[in-house]
Parts: sequence; C-alpha cells; structure tokens
Amino acid sequence: MKKIILFLIISFFCQCQQRYNYTVNQENINPNLTELQKKLDIKGNFLNIFFEDYFDNEKVSMKCDSKEIFSKNITTDNTINLADYYSQKSTCEKLQINIGPQKIILEKKDMENHKYLYIKKKSDSLNLTLSNTPRTYY
Repeated sequence: MKKIILFLIISFFCQCQQRYNYTVNQENINPNLTELQKKLDIKGNFLNIFFEDYFDNEKVSMKCDSKEIFSKNITTDNTINLADYYSQKSTCEKLQINIGPQKIILEKKDMENHKYLYIKKKSDSLNLTLSNTPRTYY
C-alpha cells in the first residue's frame, strides 16, 4: 500500500512539471540579403542569439562548454517582439540553453554555418531557427 501511495505522489509531481518541446529549423545558408539586411548583418565569427516572442519573466541561462555566459529573466517587448539578445564568439563546442525547465543543447556542427539563432516560445513549445539572415526589430 505504501508503494502505491508513493508511486501516485511521484506520478502527480512528474505530471505537474512544465515540459517543452522544441524544434530546430535551418534557413538558407547563402541568402540573398536586401540592402537593409546587408547593413544590419554582423560580420565575423559570431553566433547572435535572439529571444523573440512570448517570454514573460522567464529565467534564461546559457553555457558555452560548461562556462555560464548569460543568465537573466527576460520578458518580450510586445511593440518590437524581442525579449533579449546575446552575441557569442563561435568557439563553443557545445552550447546549452536553459529556458525555465527546458534544456537545449546545440553542438558546434549544428551552429557552424549560421550567424543567427532565433528562439520563439509559444505555450509549451520552443521554435529555434538557425539562419544567416538578420531580422529587424523596431
């Protein structure tokens, strides 16, 4: 009887944890940029990470090869649909992004041909887009 009660309690707490699903999309490696995008395009060997839609005081942290590089609570500014951004020299073998309870791990091979990572949060899922096209926020 004790085992059944313990099992039910553990099951209840496991079901109450917030879980996210995430998808990773990759855009064209050699896009045709507009004149405005060419002016905004960041030169050099950087990965620029943008947190876009639906963040509401979310705890976000990032680690580059187990060294913490970013940690703060972020909220999306609904007028420009941007919560925060971070620019990282592309030297990470493994980039770990923690958004609340969700852990995302990107390997160097996943990121090496892209300059931008756009992260959108929508209810219980995350959408990650690796791209070489800069987006405008204004």
